[in-house]
Amino acid sequence: MEANLKKRVVIIGGGYAGVSLLHKLKNERNIELILIDKSQSHLLQTHLHKYISGHYSLDDITFNHEKYCKENSIEFICEEVSSINYKDNYVISRENLLYHYDYLVIATGSVSVFPSQIKNVIEYTKDIKRIDNLDYYRSKFQKLLDSSPHNSSILVVGGGVSGLQIACEMAYTIKAKGLTKDNIQVTLVEGMDTILPGMDPFLIEKSIQRCEELDIKIINNLFASKILEDSIILSNKEEVPYDILLFVIGAIGNNIANHDKKVEENPRNQLIVDDYYKVNPYDNVFAIGDIVQAIDTNTNDFQAPTAQASRMQAELTAKNIIRDINGDTLIINNISNKGILIDLGGPNCAIGRLLNINLSGRIALWVKKLIYSLHTKKFN
Repeated sequence: MEANLKKRVVIIGGGYAGVSLLHKLKNERNIELILIDKSQSHLLQTHLHKYISGHYSLDDITFNHEKYCKENSIEFICEEVSSINYKDNYVISRENLLYHYDYLVIATGSVSVFPSQIKNVIEYTKDIKRIDNLDYYRSKFQKLLDSSPHNSSILVVGGGVSGLQIACEMAYTIKAKGLTKDNIQVTLVEGMDTILPGMDPFLIEKSIQRCEELDIKIINNLFASKILEDSIILSNKEEVPYDILLFVIGAIGNNIANHDKKVEENPRNQLIVDDYYKVNPYDNVFAIGDIVQAIDTNTNDFQAPTAQASRMQAELTAKNIIRDINGDTLIINNISNKGILIDLGGPNCAIGRLLNINLSGRIALWVKKLIYSLHTKKFN
């Protein structure tokens, strides 16, 4: 196909979904690829805990978009998209520049939740999905470790996977430095009746055991109601002091403003897609990753917003864009969660469930590292 007949595929967002799609389409000669992202770097959000605790460098968790795109003849535009004109097939940047497309893929990911009903939540919390905020927490943690601490406290609000991994990695690092909970107490606050709410009992049990080994204090069934400069007030009026506070209670879709009433969103700002990850009613617009509400074909429930799901959605969408260009029948959503792996701090401690098989220890950590290396291999 001649260069002027190439189909232009514009991808908004360079997270797991976006870069996985780039990787799948980069060798297609009849496609012109454009990546638009407001950040120069792809951030490996599954490994934030390793960076905050000082075990990984910035190079271990980020990859340069511009370098990757240049090496693969992909156009990279470092801008933020402010709106989408679905009817006329173009997006508009914050600089008021227009970028036309034949196919559009929205892969803008998610942003952390900071509920407005928690008093002072904006003043005293930072979004760990931003690299500059990660640097802030990493620096603060290192300074605390080096300060001969006594009766200091690290408070992690949110007992899901991200909060648990951060708490465990910090607590492990504290112990590795020869310090105890009398020096620095790590506390994990979860509003439900257990950490990892809704997950398999095996994962919950193993996680609680690991928290006990690392002297992590768990507070269940209580929510943060107010945040002060050096303490939080829980829903039972109890005041819990902190030297470092991390808020990891969930995320919502990082959607782009649009005035097209035909495009459906759910209450979590996610785009509702069809069985092909298309944004109805537009046949040339797809959405993948954390920004979408899609169905897990095994459970018939909504897919969890994970890196695993993002990669599988990207692979399916790449196939369908190619098939659509060639006039072939599209492949229907066949994606199902294969399992989960959780890092519990230290060189040999991880747990998981893959294909309904329980994993723990070195095997679980090895599988997690393998998946990490397969993703990073795209950039090497």
